[in-house]
Amino acid sequence: MRIYIFAPHPDDEIFGAGGSILKWLSEAHDVHIIWLTDGRAGYRKAGMSGDLEDNEETKISEDQLAEKRLTEAAASAKILGVKPENCYYLKFHDADLQNHIYEAVEKLTRIIRNADRFVIPSNNNEHADHQATHDIAIKVAEKLQLKEVEFYVYSIYVPLKAEGEHLIKVKVGNFRFKAYEALKKHRSQLLTKDMQWQSKWVEGKRRDYFGVYTLADKGKYYNF
Repeated sequence: MRIYIFAPHPDDEIFGAGGSILKWLSEAHDVHIIWLTDGRAGYRKAGMSGDLEDNEETKISEDQLAEKRLTEAAASAKILGVKPENCYYLKFHDADLQNHIYEAVEKLTRIIRNADRFVIPSNNNEHADHQATHDIAIKVAEKLQLKEVEFYVYSIYVPLKAEGEHLIKVKVGNFRFKAYEALKKHRSQLLTKDMQWQSKWVEGKRRDYFGVYTLADKGKYYNF
């Protein structure tokens, strides 16, 4: 099975599906990760609220942070075991993805082939980059006419309201420890207080939860 993970920012691949990525790889699935943005805005909110560590590592420009976060994404993917040729960096500016939806769709329709599953952020998402990533994934599937592709929807910032046949629980077990090691490669984000406590949540996460849909379900459910 060919699986594409859509990550709005470097580290969302871990928060959304870290343990599952490891499990799918252990089952010999062909896993690809797409990072839509460069993560350059990672210190904006934390810096304004005083939740950013004050040291030389955080006193860098947004261009420098973007370069650093993409390098960290590659290191994290290596820990997970995703092949370098299966990693894609679209490099749209963090916090500006909603203004580049059609450009992103054009790029991805030239990248994605024979997809069986898209792993994407939830709909109804107040985080603009996450909502844009959701919308982009849908448009790509429509343009490529992937009528049978599975959408595994992960929930960050919004509740997962999937029920019955639309709710999938992936038991990740001890994969969570390796997922945590991969998350630690995103070192720049661990310099914010918010990420410091959220990272521990990944280490203790024994199951990943997804809402599962197809294109025919679009607009019928809260998360899709």
